[in-house]
Amino acid sequence: MQKRTYVLIPGAWCGAWAWQNVAPLLRAQGHIASPLTLGGLGERSQSSADRIDLTAHINDVKNHIRLEGLDDVTLVGWSYGGAVATGVAEGMPDRIRTLFYLDSFVPEDGRAIVDYLAPRARAAYQARADSDEPLLPLPLERFGVTDQAVIDFVLPRLTPHPWRTFFQPVQVTEVSAGIPKTYVRCAKAMLPHFDSTFERVRQRADFRGEVIEADHFCPVSAPELTAEVLLK
Repeated sequence: MQKRTYVLIPGAWCGAWAWQNVAPLLRAQGHIASPLTLGGLGERSQSSADRIDLTAHINDVKNHIRLEGLDDVTLVGWSYGGAVATGVAEGMPDRIRTLFYLDSFVPEDGRAIVDYLAPRARAAYQARADSDEPLLPLPLERFGVTDQAVIDFVLPRLTPHPWRTFFQPVQVTEVSAGIPKTYVRCAKAMLPHFDSTFERVRQRADFRGEVIEADHFCPVSAPELTAEVLLK
């Protein structure tokens, strides 16, 4: 079996801790698993979060790949991390072997994450942005999370998310079109914007689709299932 190098990007409000049960499963199969925390989140929440935008998070991952000396990367973007992964693939396509979008956003050129949200959610985020305040975590039940043990683990670790990252458009060209991509949809997460994203991308020749029986917080709530689909 060929050794792979996984770079694991967390979702909004989360840090590298979200992958702590997935990474060991990948390593047990002989692969490299390298999770990271984006600026302003997790253990990096004391940084200047009010100035952090999507470009800053994209650069976090690009610098991580360069400084760790990683090549032929299987890049995994979970949830918000899909927007980051898209920008990373655009910026260093020579380092990326394949892309995994794990129940995530896949923004189109010139569009931001808020462009894919329902009007009520977008208005709420706009109010935070107008006040220059970070985005507060959403209730976990909105993501299909019902396991109390998962809720007890996740809630104390969530941190407010830099608002600019949701409002900065992604720049997408043809440079990353040749990278094979997989979109993994979590069936237990009733999130219409991810349903529409899944339907959109599965029509593309460079994407394949997978569905797993998990909630949106699958790296925490279903690490074995998450690792299994990544190992495919």
